[in-house]
Amino acid sequence: MTNSTPTDWWFRFFSHQDYLDIFEDMTGDDRTQKELNFCEKVLDWVPGETVLDAPCGAGRHVFELAARGFQLTGLDVSDYLLSLSQNQSKDLAAYTYQPRFVRGLLQNLPFESGSFHHVVCLFSSFGYGETETENLQIMREFYRALKPGGKIVIDVMNRHFIVPRLNRVFFSEHKGLKVKEERSVTDKGRRLNNQFTVSDGCKEKRTYLYRPWLFNGWEISWMASQAGFKQVKVYGNFAAEPYHKNSERAMLAAQKPME
Repeated sequence: MTNSTPTDWWFRFFSHQDYLDIFEDMTGDDRTQKELNFCEKVLDWVPGETVLDAPCGAGRHVFELAARGFQLTGLDVSDYLLSLSQNQSKDLAAYTYQPRFVRGLLQNLPFESGSFHHVVCLFSSFGYGETETENLQIMREFYRALKPGGKIVIDVMNRHFIVPRLNRVFFSEHKGLKVKEERSVTDKGRRLNNQFTVSDGCKEKRTYLYRPWLFNGWEISWMASQAGFKQVKVYGNFAAEPYHKNSERAMLAAQKPME
């Protein structure tokens, strides 16, 4: 058994097939379509525009948006997930724009300022900074990477919805894996600490930490404003209904001002 540490949890968790197997039921085509149809509704984007998907994981949003005619860049820190994405991208040669994949950190995006028309950060992938200051730095990096007038969508769990419903211990099975989750909330109720213990058919046990910061809609809106975004709106679900305290999700849409 290999133990995680608080500072490398994201690297370990997203560098193994276990992550994809555990979340397979939540990352299918139906979920992908809902997420991107929401983006289309609130971003009012046009095929041919440049889009950064960060982090991109195994590329499910990248491939769907490439099929819709956008110029996609997927960024992730996991070599494992990027290798899966790059292998799949070989089948996309017939698309108008071939997607590209880049390894890098959200806190220090390896792109020139003003590179993209849009940035999307979906599936609760915002809040992976080790501190609240790092999270704000990520928001500022998204702002920097956008062209003037560019738009962003960030989709996260709503803290007010998820914390009261959190099962402290949860068991599940996925593709022959037996998974135990031990969950708690730290940092004055603002951060999830979820330890996964995964057992396979060989009785091998692997442990992972999942430690994202949790936000409500007002907090993520404030962070966007601090980074410089304008026309900040927060929605509560994929139907783009207004956010309220008991909304399932906190879904930010905002724009970088024109110069």
